[in-house]
Amino acid sequence: MWKWGTRDAEPVDPPQSSTKTPGRLAKKPAEQPGGHPGTGPVRQNVSNVGLYKATLYSNIGSFFFGIAVGWSGTAERCVMERHAYGFQPTPLQWNGVCILLTLGAALWCLPMGMMVRFCGCRRTILIQLLPNVLGWLLTVFAQSVPMLCAGRFFLGMCGGAHCVVVPIYNAEISTTKKRGAMGVIFEGACICGVIYSFAMSLFLELRIINFVNLGLLALGPLQILMPESPAYYVDHDNIPRAEDSLRFLRGQQYDTRREIDHLTRDPTDSEREVRQGPLLGFTYKKVRRSLARSLAVSMLQKLCGALVFIFYGLNMLDCLKIAREFGLILCLGVVLGFLACFFLVDRLGRRPLLIFSSAGIVFVSIFLGLYFKVWMTMDLTAMSWIALFCIALFVGCYTAGVGSLTWVLTAELLVRPMRPLGCSIVCASNWLTAFFVICWFGSHDVKCQPYLFLLFAIIASLILLIALIYIPETKNLSSAKIQQRLGGFMNRPTVITFTSSSDSSNA
Repeated sequence: MWKWGTRDAEPVDPPQSSTKTPGRLAKKPAEQPGGHPGTGPVRQNVSNVGLYKATLYSNIGSFFFGIAVGWSGTAERCVMERHAYGFQPTPLQWNGVCILLTLGAALWCLPMGMMVRFCGCRRTILIQLLPNVLGWLLTVFAQSVPMLCAGRFFLGMCGGAHCVVVPIYNAEISTTKKRGAMGVIFEGACICGVIYSFAMSLFLELRIINFVNLGLLALGPLQILMPESPAYYVDHDNIPRAEDSLRFLRGQQYDTRREIDHLTRDPTDSEREVRQGPLLGFTYKKVRRSLARSLAVSMLQKLCGALVFIFYGLNMLDCLKIAREFGLILCLGVVLGFLACFFLVDRLGRRPLLIFSSAGIVFVSIFLGLYFKVWMTMDLTAMSWIALFCIALFVGCYTAGVGSLTWVLTAELLVRPMRPLGCSIVCASNWLTAFFVICWFGSHDVKCQPYLFLLFAIIASLILLIALIYIPETKNLSSAKIQQRLGGFMNRPTVITFTSSSDSSNA
């Protein structure tokens, strides 16, 4: 609830008694498994097999999006030099093919918040199979540049939707102790798709790759097996389906009463107001703060250099006079960075990983800037391999923190009633930033210029400062406790708090 603390505090809800308000279903204190009413909660044995399955199913589309992201970088030589299609795009037209993916993602993010709110995460994810299939059909059987551009745009739409929906879904189905690892799976699935595209380009022709990618869409219907979020069922007063979903996610022996009681508790006036109209949530200072911090990290994520290596990584290898096959070293750096994030995010925490990641990007970017300014003039083979190792370290640092945690923090910093709208705004801004970045990179020959890496160092320094000053630690915290930490300078808790009914399970 919102509380008065200062003269200019936010509107408040009527005070509630100190006695715990029972949920809409609970008329008396629920008896805990193996205990008695009033004796306190008893820890349950939770099986996470269902949670892992649901996370895997929900990220199938994320893998498809990663394939689409990596396709343009690996297909450039086949299209521009080997005439893989029956038409020949100009360099300007090819840049349009590349950037339309980001534009489609940015535009399709905006309606996803409303779709998640009314249709739920599961249905929204399943709906994206249509633009995905259409996009790959247009890409595979393209007979002209506009047809290829349309295919890329549809693939971008599907990817933008997954950037909004999947982090929300993973945050709502996960327990607090598994929320970080399940959240970063989204970035891991995209990474697998990009690496898959690069690896396939080393052995197969583009036409065969396109048909294989089209065939992979047969995995899409597996998403039908994923359950809907329990929170969605509760919000729509379907308690039996919410209990079934929880048993799928936590195990058939899981006692759902405590978690259902938490989700079905009587909402505060502020929560009720937000649910009636999400835009009303922006009248509250904590919501504006959490959205502003998510926006800052999300936009800086696309500015700090990763897009250069995804879309123009092979051109970078050409600058270093290294065979493109050795780009697998960059893939190794990305994989190691993701694994570090996956295993440490729920142990070390989000904030330390974000700090270490951005600091690593700063130092490596400065070194690469100096390399391209001074050492590249020496024309020594050893120097090129040192630069390749540093680029691998760069992408590893990026994936270990900034790249993976942006999506996790976007969902965690926003209170549950505001997640659909807030995440759609953040993700649309993220991909709109990517659109302008790719437009600028494509129109300027700056891929191997020293000042480009110094710019990356400055942007990573901004991320480091934001992480140190404004990003709270969210590890093992419920949404209510995260909101309490969203104070002003240095995240000092203020007296205004906002309680949320999400993230109650901490198994």
